[in-house]
Amino acid sequence: MCPERTDVDDPRRRSVLRASLAAAITGSTAGCASILDVDDANGGDRTVSEGASIEGGAFAALRDGRVVAVAAGIGGAAFDPTATATPVQDALDAVDAVGGGRVYLPPTTVTEAGPVRPHPNTGLYGCGMNVSVIHVRSSGTDGVRFDRDESVQRVALDGFELRGPGVRKDTGVAIHYVDATDDPANDPADVHVGRLYCRQWGNSVLRVEEGVGPFQCRYDFLRADDCDAGAAGALLDWRSEYGPANHFGTVVAYPNACASGAPTTVLRQAGGELAFEDVSVGGTAGTLVEQTDGRLRAGRLHWEPESQPATPEALVRLAGSGVTHVADVVVDTGTVPYVYELASGFGNKHLVPPGATRGTVTGNVVRVNGRGERGSRSWYYGVRDDVTVSLGVPNEGRLRVLGDAGVGLA
Repeated sequence: MCPERTDVDDPRRRSVLRASLAAAITGSTAGCASILDVDDANGGDRTVSEGASIEGGAFAALRDGRVVAVAAGIGGAAFDPTATATPVQDALDAVDAVGGGRVYLPPTTVTEAGPVRPHPNTGLYGCGMNVSVIHVRSSGTDGVRFDRDESVQRVALDGFELRGPGVRKDTGVAIHYVDATDDPANDPADVHVGRLYCRQWGNSVLRVEEGVGPFQCRYDFLRADDCDAGAAGALLDWRSEYGPANHFGTVVAYPNACASGAPTTVLRQAGGELAFEDVSVGGTAGTLVEQTDGRLRAGRLHWEPESQPATPEALVRLAGSGVTHVADVVVDTGTVPYVYELASGFGNKHLVPPGATRGTVTGNVVRVNGRGERGSRSWYYGVRDDVTVSLGVPNEGRLRVLGDAGVGLA
C-alpha cells in the first residue's frame, strides 16, 4: 500500500507572528518601510484586489493569503490566488517589469497553474518549508521552469514547498532547465536555492536537458519526499554535457515507488561540474550515482533504503574521464552487490572504502567492469582484496590500489 498524503490546510497556518514576518521581510527590504506599515484600523484586513497597492500593509496581505511583490518601482502589490490562476507568476512578472525584486509567499497553500518561470534578478521567498506551499495541480506541468530566450541570472528560491499533482499523475519536473536557444551565453547562471521542499512529483525533481548548462548555481538544502522517479532518468538528472561550478549542500530524499514500481536512481550525470556535500536517501532509493561523464565531487553519500523494489548492480557506477572524488559511502541498510562499479572508459576516479556497512554488500567493494581509458589512472584507497575484476576485463594498471602505501610516522 502506498497511500498518498493529502494535507488539508490548517487555518492556523494563515496566522503567523507579525514579528516573524517583519524579520523575514524588513531584514531584506531596507528602505521599504512605507509599504510594510500595518494599520488594521485603516483597512488592513480588507480584501486586496489583484495588483492593488497594499494600503493595509504587506503583513496583512500575507496573513490573508496574498502573494506579495516588493520592488522599488512598484512599492508593493498583492495578488489574490482566488482572482488569478497564476498569482506567483503574475507577481514575478510585476517585479521584472521594473528591473527586479522579491516575491513573498503567504503562510498557506497557493495554487499555481504553472509552470513558474523566473526572470533575472528576482527572488521567491516563503515563510518556511512546511508553511508556504506552491501547489502545481495540472498534470504534465513543470514546477519551476528555466526556458527563457535570455540568460536568467541571479535568481533565488527559498523557504517553501513545491508540491506536484501526485505521483500517480503525469507530472512534469519540479525544477527543469530547458534549452531555449543554441547560444551558451543564454544559459542560466547564479541560481540560488536556499531551503526547498519538493513533494508529490512522479518525475525528476531536478533535470538539466541537453544543450543547456546552468553554471555557478547553488542548492543549500534540497529535500524530496513522496516523489517517484523510478520511470524517469533519476531524481537529479543532469543530461547536459556541460555546466561548470554547480554546488549542492545537503540533499535529502525519500522516494516511493507507488507509480513506477521501480527504485529511484538518485543522481544521473552525463557532464558538467557538480559538487555535493551530503546526500542522505531512504524510501525506495536505488543507485546513488550513475555517471557517464563529467566532473563530480561527493562528500558523504548515505544510503538507507526502507524497501527495495529491485537490487541495484552497484551504488556508485562511474564512467568517463572526468575527475571524480567520492569521500565516503555509508551502506546503512539494504542489500547491494558492489559499492563502486567502474565501467568502460573510466579514468581519474578517486574512491575511498565505505565508512560503514550496516547493510549487506554481497559481492565486493569495487568491481572493475570495463577497460579504463588509455593513459589515465584511477585510485582506490583500500586493499587489493576489495577489488573484483569482472568479465575477463584486464585492469592494465589503470586502477591503482594504494592499500598501505606510504610510511607511517609515530
